[in-house]
Amino acid sequence: MRAVALSFLLLPMLPAYAGSVQGFCERDGKRITFTDGIAFVDARDSDGVVTTTLYLTAKPLDRKALAQCAECAGAPGENTFSSPRGDLVEAQRTATADGWMEIQHVAGELDMATIVNIMYLAKDGVLTGIDGGNGKVVLETNTPTRIVGMVVSEAHEAPMNETDMTCKVAFDLVPGWPKP
Repeated sequence: MRAVALSFLLLPMLPAYAGSVQGFCERDGKRITFTDGIAFVDARDSDGVVTTTLYLTAKPLDRKALAQCAECAGAPGENTFSSPRGDLVEAQRTATADGWMEIQHVAGELDMATIVNIMYLAKDGVLTGIDGGNGKVVLETNTPTRIVGMVVSEAHEAPMNETDMTCKVAFDLVPGWPKP
């Protein structure tokens, strides 16, 4: 009985492994602070190469609403353009209006992770990007059950640094589309 009680006392001291996102990206005075995220298989090509997409958002995602997408529960298509998942995440303005980042990881021969975009909805309603082209995704863990990494920025030398942004974002996500 003491062991059970002790395990409940120690539980809050364990690191959080699911859904941990913290950090920011900033450019030209606009800062997006990321607090939530989701990772999911978004495509599988004819050779079996999987593209995993990660979205980091400024506000909490509505996972219950995402789970209601019948199309999203099926097997992924051959490319991300035919997937409804990313569009559905981006349409959640309660989570994305203050900003979001889309990262795609293609686990083929190149094994590359790239920032697709960093966007926010400006006060005038215009969709605006802050990506300065100097962001770098570093994955520490990439398994079917856990993706841990960082988005950092590398400064360009002048005069190529006019569009530089600063990013310091850490994420620890459990891949998978929400279930109803």
